[in-house]
Amino acid sequence: MSINESLEKTYSSYISDLNDFSLKFKTQNLHGPLLIRVKKYLDEPLKLMCVGQETYGWDQSSSIKDQLNSYEGFNFGSNYKSTPFWNVIRKVESALGVSPYSIAWSNLNRFDQDVGAPVGAVLEEVEQFDCILKKEIEILKPDVCIFFTNHKYDNRLMGMYKGLVFEDIEGLPPTHFSKLTHPTLPKITIRAPHPKTIRIQSWEKSFMEYIKKIA
Repeated sequence: MSINESLEKTYSSYISDLNDFSLKFKTQNLHGPLLIRVKKYLDEPLKLMCVGQETYGWDQSSSIKDQLNSYEGFNFGSNYKSTPFWNVIRKVESALGVSPYSIAWSNLNRFDQDVGAPVGAVLEEVEQFDCILKKEIEILKPDVCIFFTNHKYDNRLMGMYKGLVFEDIEGLPPTHFSKLTHPTLPKITIRAPHPKTIRIQSWEKSFMEYIKKIA
């Protein structure tokens, strides 16, 4: 079974729950679920996966096929060069020698709420789908995985990976940047702030210097 077939099989096993979730919160203007399909990623010598927090608006279809087509059409922000998230991703790709638009990208929150972060009951219940992200990482087997999830979601990561170890990264602000260690995570796994925060706090230069070192 191919990687994309394995991903689609995983989504098929959860689609009923995902659709029930959308229906339960139909008045909350949810977008998603984000479902992923990779192509160029499969041919890269070094495989990079980036995990964000949530989409900023997205397809609201309940169809797996529609969501996969939307993901493919979005092409890793190829039309969003001016946004901090995708601008920093482009720099990370370059620093690691990864071809542009050849990564795997997912989000911790499978849905966004009203074109923003989930809150209240939606935030409390969207956590049930963290297992999908864990399965995606297991299937995709990236060499480098960067969680741009900020420390506010560390409890979610620890829930996904029991015994997860956070280590400070020399040259980067502690708490905000951590190297993650767990038997089922890639050897190089990093938890970092959202790229917008990295840029606002003037941490981008130091962060990119670190990425170049691990290359």
